[in-house]
Amino acid sequence: MTELIPHENAGPIWKLSSCAVQGRAHIKNGTPCQDKTLTSYTNGVYTICLSDGAGSARLSHFGAACVVNSICELLTTDFDSLYEKDDGREVKITIVNSITTAIYKEAASLGCELKDLAATVLAVAVKDNRFIIAHIGDGVVGCLKGSELKVISSPSNGEHANETYFVTSAGALNTMALFKGSINDISGFVVMSDGTEHSLYNKRNNTLSHAIIKLMQRNVLIREETMNSQLEKTFQEIISTRTHDDCSIAILCRNSETLRTIDNLSTNEKCEVFNIASWDNNKKKRIKRYEEILGILKAPHTCPEVAKKIHLKTRFTRNHLDSLYAAGIVTVDKGKYKAT
Repeated sequence: MTELIPHENAGPIWKLSSCAVQGRAHIKNGTPCQDKTLTSYTNGVYTICLSDGAGSARLSHFGAACVVNSICELLTTDFDSLYEKDDGREVKITIVNSITTAIYKEAASLGCELKDLAATVLAVAVKDNRFIIAHIGDGVVGCLKGSELKVISSPSNGEHANETYFVTSAGALNTMALFKGSINDISGFVVMSDGTEHSLYNKRNNTLSHAIIKLMQRNVLIREETMNSQLEKTFQEIISTRTHDDCSIAILCRNSETLRTIDNLSTNEKCEVFNIASWDNNKKKRIKRYEEILGILKAPHTCPEVAKKIHLKTRFTRNHLDSLYAAGIVTVDKGKYKAT
């Protein structure tokens, strides 16, 4: 299950989304989903975190939840100090200590052993033009740099292919992958669990599926809760059918030459975003109307205010606004609509 931290009032430049769905084997056995995701925009820091609980650990779903909460809190609270430290090992020690301290408390609360909460960690934090990435265990961290998808951190396995490292492992510190740098022409980040790898990552070639760019493109256009819902539906119907494992993903991206705004999409792409049938004879007229409304909604407006500006009856204008809201392209707050 995806957990969300409410975003601050300032409109985020980056867009976040995530989902975690229960694997077929876990549904069959009645085992809880052991993947957890968390997204946050706090203290000017955009953060996506993911943790995959160990299948062999009986309470790893609690461990995974503890991991994403603790590393998210650390990155959003101490981003500047972590970024400015020149000694990477010191940063790793701070991260591992923060997570393990939280896990020790969780183990004490649940009355279990540390190994019962074993889980991986994948996290990306962005502030201004800087990023921090931390990764322990399997799963993949990638980015969209220019127009190319690049793998930043690939799965870290143990002695055998089906083994991995966890934040509770003795070698957690030495196996952590840590990256810090400037954003420059990076317009998207993605983290995924090993269940999702089966569909969106080619381990042999160490490459990411082009489908991730499509997900990022949609992510920059629509409202977060709508994107989360669409991701969950896609993962339940498609991604999870290709593996028995839980599947999860978290995305952080912004508009760029590759991830375009609605006005830079093709007619067919606009139809897809606006939920207009491609065979609709009036599609160009409907697209033009929607674009006119979105132009007005760069600032908040009530339905009657929009109706007056487009010279259309209020009830028909409300139908248009409801359609745009359902598509995730506008928000509504206290009766006022605004483009996302």
